[in-house]
Amino acid sequence: MSQILALTSLAEEFDRPADFDLPAWWREHVVRFRARLHQDEAAVRLSPAGRRGLREIDSDPVVAAVDASAGPADAQGWVTAVLPIESLTHAHGDLLRLGADVEVLTPVALRDLLAATAAGLAALYAPR
Repeated sequence: MSQILALTSLAEEFDRPADFDLPAWWREHVVRFRARLHQDEAAVRLSPAGRRGLREIDSDPVVAAVDASAGPADAQGWVTAVLPIESLTHAHGDLLRLGADVEVLTPVALRDLLAATAAGLAALYAPR
């Protein structure tokens, strides 16, 4: 609703069924929507800062999935976890926000996409 910029009233009318429960319907709709949203997953390594950053940029279901799948931290505090992703494009944009605090292990296509972006950024920002 917060993204509706304008609307137009129509002359059409309808009768809502007496037993219709809008809050219940909406809750069920959101659950179904979220289930369809994440169609793939990525295995990642996250630094402590990466885990904190993920909490700021991603949805509660993604954070919960990472928390549930995270293995024990290594000596530097990095954990390996699985996170649900919507698509390679969305994951690429989201994970770039974590910078060097995330390493994608799989899928390889996502890892390669992030590596190509990092190489492009390194070339762009190389000292002159």
